[in-house]
Amino acid sequence: MSVYSFSQLQVFHQCARKYQYKYVDKIKETEFESSPDLILGHSVHKALENLYNQINVFITPTSEAVVADFQKIWTEELAEATKEKPLQMKGNNTLEDYQRRGEQYIKSYYSKHQPFQNIKIIATENMMTFDLDEKGEKKFRGVVDRIDKEGDTFVINDYKTNKNLPPEDKQEYIEQLTLYGLGIHQNYGKYFKHLKARLHYLHFDLEDEWEITQERLDWVTQKYGQMISEIEDKRFHYNMGDSKVFPPQENSYCKYCEYMSICPLWAHLKFDDEVVAGELGEKTIKGLVDEYVQFAKQESEAKGQKESLKEILVDYLEKKWLLKLFGNTAKISASQTENLSIKDKDTLFAKLQELGIVNDVLEIDRFKLQKLVKDGKIDPNKLGSTIEKKSSWTLRGSKN
Repeated sequence: MSVYSFSQLQVFHQCARKYQYKYVDKIKETEFESSPDLILGHSVHKALENLYNQINVFITPTSEAVVADFQKIWTEELAEATKEKPLQMKGNNTLEDYQRRGEQYIKSYYSKHQPFQNIKIIATENMMTFDLDEKGEKKFRGVVDRIDKEGDTFVINDYKTNKNLPPEDKQEYIEQLTLYGLGIHQNYGKYFKHLKARLHYLHFDLEDEWEITQERLDWVTQKYGQMISEIEDKRFHYNMGDSKVFPPQENSYCKYCEYMSICPLWAHLKFDDEVVAGELGEKTIKGLVDEYVQFAKQESEAKGQKESLKEILVDYLEKKWLLKLFGNTAKISASQTENLSIKDKDTLFAKLQELGIVNDVLEIDRFKLQKLVKDGKIDPNKLGSTIEKKSSWTLRGSKN
């Protein structure tokens, strides 16, 4: 039985094909590269974990001691990450800038929360495994930065070292901590009456807090339970030979993806410019791409110009009461028809039934049917021999 994590399901949400490569095919990722942001986040988390582990045994280190602990962790992490090659830096930031940020985060946090006397710590960096359904068929796991007890309330604490403040309704954070709340209910439910989530935005010295209600728990359980069901269904069809059941999804995360070189959306970037022969003679693929996009652009522009010309000519025809126009080398014949639009579908259907002609006007819209299939509202396999599957391609051009 598979056990899912929040980060794993976020990958599926971002791109089903990346999920396939990483968790189904288990293709080894390209060498993982650390970054100053990752080192900063991990070092701050570790220093705060060490702080609360000491407080939990009734030792309260000084602010200077906690900062020194962060500096030690930062130095060790940095040395490990740069053993083979230097880190890739963003913009004009230096490693000293990142280290200074971490030190300031620790100092501000310590100053705000000292003297740490009225706090009961349930766990730090707590790994939990819990169920998303009553049958225990959908398993989930996660790591909580810290769990506190405040009276009859348990509090899930999560540290963020982002330099950009996300909106207060950022669903990703709310859903993640609510899911962890489900795990805390299953592990510690009899020890508390209320449950809260608390985000610590260390860069801004801000906290965001909300209660994890039963309504929130039900909603997020249903959402991620359905997502797991969808993944399991796709895995079944993939194992049965459907190689396209995990489609790639282009988004802003693509440029950071470790699978770009094999993804059908981007793999061609690494191809040599191949020559192919056809009705147009021998041409390169790159040349054909450019030609196709140029023709598509011209076609689109011509369609717009055609519609503008039509409006002018129709206006002239109506004013002059004409049905044919002549040019120097061509002519246009015109005819006018009345188009009907439906205002009341139910009443119209009843009227057609009365007239006994409802079957003469009913037609199944295949485009709407395809959309229902694409949206997962209809399983095409259940339609049997009433439909026939045919593949078609659509090419959309844009600037490279």
